[in-house]
Amino acid sequence: MKEAIRLVVASVATITLITGCGDTYDSEEEANYQSALNTNLGSLQREVNYLIDAQSSLSLYTFDDDFLNVTNCDATCQQTWPIFTGSNTESTNIQVFDTNTSHLAYRQHSMYFFNGDSVEGDVNGDNVKNVWHLIYAPAGTNDSQTEFSQASNSMTQTYLTGVNSMTLYVYDKDDINVSNCDGTPDAMPLGSCEARWPVFYTEDLSNLPKGLDAADFGTIDRDLTKTLKDANGDPIATKQTTYKGQPLYYWFQDAKAGDATGDWVAGVWHVVELEAQKTSTVETSPYTAAAAALGEVIFTDPNKCASCHGTDGQTPPLGVDNVIAKYGDAALIDQKLKDMRDNGNPNNRHPAMVSIAQGLSDEAIINLSAFIATLKK
Repeated sequence: MKEAIRLVVASVATITLITGCGDTYDSEEEANYQSALNTNLGSLQREVNYLIDAQSSLSLYTFDDDFLNVTNCDATCQQTWPIFTGSNTESTNIQVFDTNTSHLAYRQHSMYFFNGDSVEGDVNGDNVKNVWHLIYAPAGTNDSQTEFSQASNSMTQTYLTGVNSMTLYVYDKDDINVSNCDGTPDAMPLGSCEARWPVFYTEDLSNLPKGLDAADFGTIDRDLTKTLKDANGDPIATKQTTYKGQPLYYWFQDAKAGDATGDWVAGVWHVVELEAQKTSTVETSPYTAAAAALGEVIFTDPNKCASCHGTDGQTPPLGVDNVIAKYGDAALIDQKLKDMRDNGNPNNRHPAMVSIAQGLSDEAIINLSAFIATLKK
């Protein structure tokens, strides 16, 4: 059964998903995304459904150590990871790549079961040794031999983002610390790989979101003889940021934060998964759009916030150069407000602000934090 793949409610900035060219994921009309503290690197979450065997309903996996249309899981390996077999159908996405065994591949990636799964909904093989993964295929790219997992068995995937929370990708054909996606003209749209997959580079590794380690990021020098040039003939991208040795890119058809239409393009482009867990075990964020609406009432009260901070949160209050809208992270704002309310102003904040915070309940602080987080520009 094909189930919707959608963003999880993770904060207060509501976005409307649209479908772009190429692969698309079905989505809810509205979804929320989490703003990152770092303006260059962050993460988003999406609720995803994965491919399962249509007959047994057991989960299917891919193996990072495989090559395209080549399995590197030998006979011993296959005792733990039995191969998924079948036949060629009308699908161009799922095809037999080894006629001797009828082993099927999804977009040239060998497909396997895990012998630790016994019933529908088991995903015990996901991220085993960080090389085995569920297949979060775009909607409509399965065939009669596969289905999508039921909504009740969906996963919440946390993935890496760049500037303005735009999705970042890695390329299967790259080598470690070497980009093989360059500006050499080809017959595809825009004329080159680098034009379709713009290079990501940042020098700022401060304030990384929880779960990200600066040590996992590096910088490589790109081949200047093959990279795109500007009007003056100078290379546009001279350096590129890597994550665990994998060069990072954007996808030219993603229009806004939350778009991940580049995932699985040509079978060789993928979002950078940071974590995945059963959606049923994920704690739901309290900083919802409904909370933000209630928080706006508090914020715009003439006796509360807007008189000092401005209705858009962009005014430095009471002569202090600390624009409240800059934070953009509801949990952080919540923490700061509760600190002022509960700890007797240990950080020497303005007494007027402390007085207002001391009059707020936990629920009011959640709502107010949810709204303030939407003000970041």
